[in-house]
Amino acid sequence: MDMELKRVTLEGYRPAAHTMFSQEETLESIVPDAFPDIARVVSAAGKAFLKDKELGEGVLRLTGTAKVTVLYIPEGEELPRALEVSIPFQCQRDDPRFHAGCPVMADVQAVSADARTVNPRKLLARVSIAVWAAAYDRERRELSADLTGGEGEGLQKLITPRKCCVIPDVVEKGFTFSDVLRPPASRPELEELLLYRAELGTSDAKFIGKKLVLKGDVQLSVVYRSGEGVCQARFELPYSQILDVGEPPDEAEPEVAVALKSVDCRAREGELEVALELLAQAAVWECRSVSLISDAYCVGRPLDVERAPVRLCTMAERSARREMGRKLCESGIPAKQVLDCSAAVSSLTGTAAEGGMAYNAQVSVSILYLSEDDALCGVEADIPVACQVDVPEGCECACRCRPVGECTAVPVTGGLEVRFEAEFAWGITREEQPACVTGVKPGEARDSGPRPSVVIRRVERGEGLWDIAKSCGSTVDDIRCANTLPGEEAAVGTLLLIPARRS
Repeated sequence: MDMELKRVTLEGYRPAAHTMFSQEETLESIVPDAFPDIARVVSAAGKAFLKDKELGEGVLRLTGTAKVTVLYIPEGEELPRALEVSIPFQCQRDDPRFHAGCPVMADVQAVSADARTVNPRKLLARVSIAVWAAAYDRERRELSADLTGGEGEGLQKLITPRKCCVIPDVVEKGFTFSDVLRPPASRPELEELLLYRAELGTSDAKFIGKKLVLKGDVQLSVVYRSGEGVCQARFELPYSQILDVGEPPDEAEPEVAVALKSVDCRAREGELEVALELLAQAAVWECRSVSLISDAYCVGRPLDVERAPVRLCTMAERSARREMGRKLCESGIPAKQVLDCSAAVSSLTGTAAEGGMAYNAQVSVSILYLSEDDALCGVEADIPVACQVDVPEGCECACRCRPVGECTAVPVTGGLEVRFEAEFAWGITREEQPACVTGVKPGEARDSGPRPSVVIRRVERGEGLWDIAKSCGSTVDDIRCANTLPGEEAAVGTLLLIPARRS
């Protein structure tokens, strides 16, 4: 009796770790000779750029540069100057789920920044950096899909169709683009750039053949001097990129993350010259149909079957929801005009709640504004935002949160009213370990003595027709026919006629 298992190989990746953490960096900096002495620090704004990412055994390392723009009033002057301090950083996270050589998607954000003077020629700058990262393990699994051979031996096979979610590819692509911008005609002419801030806007990704087409935009906000005043302007810079994803996926959905690697913004002759470097990252989720042979036996002769559990991701769903953040930020100095308002997620925590997970994000907001007498002022605030996610029992949920759209602040009595939207994006997965046949071989011959042609058998709790047919040396079809059963299940306690079958 020659039998052979037909095997199917699944290759790709599986989520290994999903993490978010933060750290602080500080640096003392000397004021360059070309800059006047510092009389008063007005505010500080931070930017963080990802340079490199590396996974070692049990450790994740991200390197990059944080830039802190310090707005200050020089001694003997009234209008502000801007001084930029560059702080290199290395973020490290220890986790046994990290493995060397595995792909990782990551992003870094400057959550908050501040600066104080050590003396009129020396600054101490601080920046808080938030890190998000998702790592993936390479895996290769063999599944037994069918069993061939054994003709004439009454071979019975229990084959179950299943949905299996796999990640066939994790890809990334760095790209650059540049533009020359002018403030709108309604704005004053640009004379000196004080502050710029680039934020990733919305993005959309879809598959066209073997290509993943990614479209998005970068929102650029600038604060500048014009004549004897300070002004602001905002620009939208669209981009599009194509990523190769290997074989054309069926029923696939991309998990996309875009990180800023560098932004260079310079004022020249009333214009802004902007150059950006970005990193597009994507994990491709694909839903496939597979067949799994979970058991087998022969009616005509014994068959020893080896079985073992196999890990399958049977569900992978992605969704997102936007929640509104709003708060009245008290300011000691009344505001006349808001020049800049930014928001960044400093932390995200999740706790089990009835029916799913409750996620709470802390969002740090930084506001730069002009007072009634046109003095430059700054204020910061932390605003909580919550989101409830329905998670089916037995599933896991990985969530990320980031501000989207424009963060706005409006002067009101007592301070500034801040509003923004935070997008919670999550992925829900379910893993199961069904039994799978891993090997078959002939068993010891049964006693060839007389056997009854019909057996009466009561259905016990937890038994299916397959279990009864296997234990009684019959087949599911014969039992259904003898008992006129419409399906492949029978109620507990039912008496069944089990016809014997000899081949």
